[in-house]
Amino acid sequence: MKKAFIIILTLAAGGAAAQEAPAALKSLVQQSFSHFTQIKAMETQQRIAADQTTLARAGRLPEVNGSASYSHVYPVPKVQLPGSSFTFQPVPSENLSTTIEARQLLLDFGKSGSQIKKSTAQAGLLGVQTDEAREELAYQVANVYLNIAFLQDNISVQDANIRLLEDTETMVENKLKHGDAIDLDLINTRVKLETYRNKKVDFRNSLQKQLAALEYLTGEPLSDTVNTDFAWAVPPAADDFTRNSAIRTSLEKEKVADTDIELAKAQFKPSLFLNAGTGFKNGYLPEITTPKFNYYAGVSLSVPIYNGKKLRTQEHMAATEAEIAKLHTQDVKENLRKEAMQHNADIAAGKERLLTAEVLLEQANKALTLAQSRYRNGVITYLDLQNAQTSLLEAQLSKIQYQYQLSLAGLELMHLGGQQFWKQ
Repeated sequence: MKKAFIIILTLAAGGAAAQEAPAALKSLVQQSFSHFTQIKAMETQQRIAADQTTLARAGRLPEVNGSASYSHVYPVPKVQLPGSSFTFQPVPSENLSTTIEARQLLLDFGKSGSQIKKSTAQAGLLGVQTDEAREELAYQVANVYLNIAFLQDNISVQDANIRLLEDTETMVENKLKHGDAIDLDLINTRVKLETYRNKKVDFRNSLQKQLAALEYLTGEPLSDTVNTDFAWAVPPAADDFTRNSAIRTSLEKEKVADTDIELAKAQFKPSLFLNAGTGFKNGYLPEITTPKFNYYAGVSLSVPIYNGKKLRTQEHMAATEAEIAKLHTQDVKENLRKEAMQHNADIAAGKERLLTAEVLLEQANKALTLAQSRYRNGVITYLDLQNAQTSLLEAQLSKIQYQYQLSLAGLELMHLGGQQFWKQ
């Protein structure tokens, strides 16, 4: 698999929509869906939920059972008729029976339908929760890639400054040979150089940890050759959260709670069943030992009369759960609006900071070029050169930090809007 890809999104002053994500990113996200254990577990639960719905529908189908029995009874009643050798035996001592019985629900006034609705709603909720877990995983992968971009850019800055200080070290050594510098200048340069090298080690250590996190999410062995870009999307201000996964999950929970109310109310209604059976059995007069064909058919009605307020309590509890579900949905909406406002503020501030950082970086580059020239000519001191170098490093790191913060805010705003970049 190609391990280098660039996520290209537009940073406009007024905000712009995300461009299509690279095919490599989509492929990696899809790979995380098939690899991550939690997603596999939820997909398995979806199959169980589908079976539960099928089981609820099966309640409307007939039940047919077969049975066979044998029993030996001793003693059995016998009657000796007066004045005769004939003995009357009303029941056999050897009892045989084979029976097929059937039971069919004829009418339950919506009880089975309510159970089917509840099972269907629960299956729908689990499906939305699975989609939410996939979305969280996709944005987690994207977040790790932003971290990798941040660390790689910091490493690049450290490399550039290490090369700059190595050049400065050579410059100071030459001046020292001609008596135009002092040993302290060379020592300070070498101390600063080692500081940059140690900082680079820290960044590389953090980068390896992020690569390990990415491998955990995707199952794909990755090396430190992964390349990313900070040109992430900054979408327009979001005020429509209908596609947000948390909202959709909360609304599905409301549906489940409503079906619980309907099911609780249905328990007060009667149920009408058809019962029938047929088979062979002995014990019928006058030939009690000979099995004979028999059958029966009828209906039975079950009517709830008194249940100690259990059904009323269940209905009240279901209504309370539905009220809680609606309040939770409202809380989710309000929280999304709050987060969107916060991220929009971060984006606005981030754009301003980034523009300022770019101007400062340009000025720092010019100042360092001028300082290097003047130091070679002996016009300024080593301290002036060192200040120019430090200013350039700070400007470079500030720009990377602002890019990173702006990208994170844009990514979170996309997440709030429910943008599924891996499908676009």
